[in-house]
Amino acid sequence: MKTKCYLLLCMFVCTTAFAQHGVKGKIVDAGTGESLVGVNVTVKNESSVGTISDLDGNYSLVVSKTATLVFSYIGYISQEIPVGEKNMINVSLVEDSKTLSEVVVIGYGTMKKSDLTGSVVKADLNVMKDSPNTSIMQSLHGTVAGLQIGQTNSAGEDPSIGVRGQTTINGSTSPLIILDGIIYGGRISDINPSDIESIDILKDASSKAVYGAKAANGVLMITSKKGKRAQKPKISYSGSWAFSNPTVDYRPLNREEWMQKVRDIEYESAYTKESGYLVPNPDWDFSKSQLNVQQLDGIENGTDFNWWDEAMQTGHLFTDMVNINGGSEHVSYFLSGSWTNQRGVVKNDKYKRTTFRANIDVQATSWLKVGTNTFFSVLDYSGESPNMNALIRMPAVVTPKDADGEWITNPNGTLTMNPFLEYMVENSDKRHQINTTVYGLVSIPWIKGLTYRLNYNYTLDAKNLYNYSRYEASQQGEASKQHDNSSVWLLDNIVNYTNSFGKHAINATFVYGASRQSYDNTLAKGQQYTSTVTGYNDLGQAIIQTIRSSAYKESNLYQMLRTSYNYDSKYLLTATLRRDGFSGFAENHKFGLFPSVGLGWVLSREAFLSEAEFMDNLKLRASFGVTGNQTSRYSSLAKVELNAGSKYVFGDGASTSIGSTVMRMSNKDLKWETTAEYNVGIDFSFFKERLTGSIDFYRATTKNLLWDVIIPTMTGFSSVRSNVGKLQNTGLEIVLGGTPVKTKDFQWNVRLNFSTNKNKVVSLLGQDTDGDGKEDDLVASGLFIGESLGTIYDYEVEGIWQLADKENGTIMKGFYPGTYKIKDQNGDGEITAGEDRVILGHKEPAYMMGISNDFSYKGFELRFFINTIQGGKNGYRSKIAKPDYIGKSIGNAENLSWLTAYDYWSPRNPNAKFATAWLSPTVDTNRMQNRSFVRLQDVSLSYNFDQRWTKKLGVSNLRLFISGQNLLTFTGWDGWDPEAGIGFTTDSYPVMRTYAFGIDLTF
Repeated sequence: MKTKCYLLLCMFVCTTAFAQHGVKGKIVDAGTGESLVGVNVTVKNESSVGTISDLDGNYSLVVSKTATLVFSYIGYISQEIPVGEKNMINVSLVEDSKTLSEVVVIGYGTMKKSDLTGSVVKADLNVMKDSPNTSIMQSLHGTVAGLQIGQTNSAGEDPSIGVRGQTTINGSTSPLIILDGIIYGGRISDINPSDIESIDILKDASSKAVYGAKAANGVLMITSKKGKRAQKPKISYSGSWAFSNPTVDYRPLNREEWMQKVRDIEYESAYTKESGYLVPNPDWDFSKSQLNVQQLDGIENGTDFNWWDEAMQTGHLFTDMVNINGGSEHVSYFLSGSWTNQRGVVKNDKYKRTTFRANIDVQATSWLKVGTNTFFSVLDYSGESPNMNALIRMPAVVTPKDADGEWITNPNGTLTMNPFLEYMVENSDKRHQINTTVYGLVSIPWIKGLTYRLNYNYTLDAKNLYNYSRYEASQQGEASKQHDNSSVWLLDNIVNYTNSFGKHAINATFVYGASRQSYDNTLAKGQQYTSTVTGYNDLGQAIIQTIRSSAYKESNLYQMLRTSYNYDSKYLLTATLRRDGFSGFAENHKFGLFPSVGLGWVLSREAFLSEAEFMDNLKLRASFGVTGNQTSRYSSLAKVELNAGSKYVFGDGASTSIGSTVMRMSNKDLKWETTAEYNVGIDFSFFKERLTGSIDFYRATTKNLLWDVIIPTMTGFSSVRSNVGKLQNTGLEIVLGGTPVKTKDFQWNVRLNFSTNKNKVVSLLGQDTDGDGKEDDLVASGLFIGESLGTIYDYEVEGIWQLADKENGTIMKGFYPGTYKIKDQNGDGEITAGEDRVILGHKEPAYMMGISNDFSYKGFELRFFINTIQGGKNGYRSKIAKPDYIGKSIGNAENLSWLTAYDYWSPRNPNAKFATAWLSPTVDTNRMQNRSFVRLQDVSLSYNFDQRWTKKLGVSNLRLFISGQNLLTFTGWDGWDPEAGIGFTTDSYPVMRTYAFGIDLTF
């Protein structure tokens, strides 16, 4: 028996040994050919057998010949390969862009897009990645439905950001920014764009409610890049060089144009009446005008100075970015540094930014992960530009300097100062920001799916602004030093439970957190200097010395519970409840509750649609929730000020003391402004994702609007911060994406986004003082029941009064030829504010749309993006003002200049667009214009060099690109730019047209 057993055992061992088979190979990226480190290699249906690839992508494993190897790696499509007789199995894994895009960042976690019940969209950062921008938000301009990004026209400027229109009258309109899971209060422009991995926009209440108190205006979830564990260090460099000029060729009048303007103003004497003021009067010369002696001398001397060219330059934007990422088995890291140098088209409009980032994750044990996300930015805005408002007023017949080369304070003899005096100041404007988050993530060993995460964030912003000008304080010199410091700390405790039971899946998140912000400011100023040597470095030399300081603190406390339930990936439910407390509200209303619920139904997984082969995905969504908008600090409290008006003397011979005055009334009932919103949507994907898209309809109602209500002055105050009225916001968003052509070497992708939004005032103060049975409008504040917040209420312009109207006596009393002809709405023969002003339209657009096209052929890639905003019949309108001077008079109009864009009335130009700027009729107004436009916003062409060629240079990836921004704009707007709303009487800078080229390298 023992012999038989021994023989059987030997046969078993031999058979087993014979069945074992050694296999090895190398795993690489199919696109780049780079070795992939840390790829999981397992045997199908045998979880106990497996290995991972090493630093060179190599692996080896002993398995049965009948085994099937499974190669899996995050972000790549898994492969299954039978072993058979093969001893060498090399694998090329293909990146799975679909898998990456399916995961979106939501509040305090991530979620598969297929499981969402709310309106959340992941921005496509590749659409305009080659655009020359200092802020990542500029690259998203017009590309996301419902996300409004404003134009920028000065160096280092942060664009305005809006999500789904305006839901408040007096509260904050900016969206909440979340950076790596932490509320971020800084400027997005301070963040290196190449550090950003993804941006997810939370648009509806179901998704926003996790941040309740500050989420009424939407939430931007920004996630920075991370390293990869078990990956060799990878070094990447990106550099670009861009050059800019104004998008339109406007300038101040030259000598001849300016002299013609003076003749036009003096037309009654400069031209003959018999000719209809078209033939010059030989007896008239400029000495008979109201020109100052400086202008007359300039005409006599033949002076023709180009103020515009003296102030303008070719702008540029140079950027250099380097990052290193990789990791070992237990550590991953992403380190980066960047340098940005931007120069605007106006001299001394400068911006420099240097950033450093370190994102490090450490898997300390099987149950503990710790890490940090830290970045540091240094900003330099030093330098003052020429005063643009004064610059466009300077006539070409005067110069900024005298014969000795000294600056002239008032070159044209008016109150308008020399625009270059601001340019000549000593100015240092430097800012620093450090933002660091440290965290610990504990996976509770004895409860599957239960984790606890602790986040601590600290942010410090410091600003040092120094300034000295010898021309201030009546040219006796003025210097100042200002120091601002703002700090924020935030602590989040996050408990999460995720598990599945058959067809049931649940995810629950609880958050308990707090934050506090502190700010202090000190300003020291000196005036009247006898020496200019030390500038702002010795304020003690000033004869007049002043000092001012201020400080504040505010704090938030919050709790949140969110539960998500998923049955068979078909029926989805998400419910959230958030409680927020803010120190700025009244004692009995410091906390607010913000609930939400979302439902989802994946129809494509139902049996009655499962046979539709063309359908990849079809999901219906519906959500409802409440979010908040908090007031400014101390709003509910009475405000006390110490000022000169409160000085008093108490007692005979006593010195003057500074008293305190109550400047604002308290409100013990001030509470949260809340927005209740419902959203219904549909997501779809057809023909193996050749056609994808989503449609969302929403309606939001905001009540308890924060508003400064006017009160009788007999109370001692003019207004008090209160909760009033109701505002409604409705919109529709459509996103479509498609791949019309897809071959081996050529692919064409197109994406369209469309959005429309309308808001209206539902109620205000609830008063009916005129007894007409309708609630009163607040005309003085421009608020009207049933109309939008951007309602334009003014006089209606019918044209311009002409000379013939004066001659035949039809011109209205108080008006002159060349002034606007205002419509007499009630026909009483007079123009009055109460009877003749009407609603002319509104500032909000009818719709916004963006279309992007992406063509790729082998290594070439061509992208272009068209952006349009349309106002419809009466929308997207704005006033475009005539040149406005201190005192509207013939003398000012003659002695000063204006831009060539101003098409003004004269007998030579009776069909002009704009009225005269030198006459003062009884009632005056400005012409309204539609700002609608179509813009070729971005174009880029890039080439990715073949990997086989770049490897010979020791480079794993090499890419070159050229791009253009704001190349063509089609619009009827007269002025610098319709989107920025800049006319021709402003001190704003023109919007820029930019050309760029750059390089991307990876080692």
